[in-house]
Amino acid sequence: MIVTFCGHRDFIETASAESALTGLLENYARQNEKLVCYNGGYGNFDYFAATCVSNLQRRFANILNCLVIPYICPQFLEKISEVKKRFDQTIYPPLENVPKKYAIIRRNEWMIDNADVLFACVRSSWGGAARTLKYARKEDKIIEYLPV
Repeated sequence: MIVTFCGHRDFIETASAESALTGLLENYARQNEKLVCYNGGYGNFDYFAATCVSNLQRRFANILNCLVIPYICPQFLEKISEVKKRFDQTIYPPLENVPKKYAIIRRNEWMIDNADVLFACVRSSWGGAARTLKYARKEDKIIEYLPV
């Protein structure tokens, strides 16, 4: 089972959001032999999701925490070097021919295309998180909504 996340970069962590995401992840970890979590690694919500996954890995050996990067360049890799430490694996989807300004959008679509479930914490109808959620709906993905 592969899950992915979408939420806003200015997300503010709450106890109810942590409880909801941890509970959902725990249920999926118990129901599946392997739970692979794709994370974009940008902004507060991605950091929050990665932390929740990391915390659950202490109790569930079947969870893999993966950072999915949109492009490779020295500045980007340097910028995320701290973020990468919280992940088990880094994935670079086949996006070499995508112009850099569209790479994050295409990476998000790749994560949706390759995931079974999306955990969404989206409060507005604009921005990258809303666009990713809209794409997931169009692709008829299972969506688990978290409190905003």
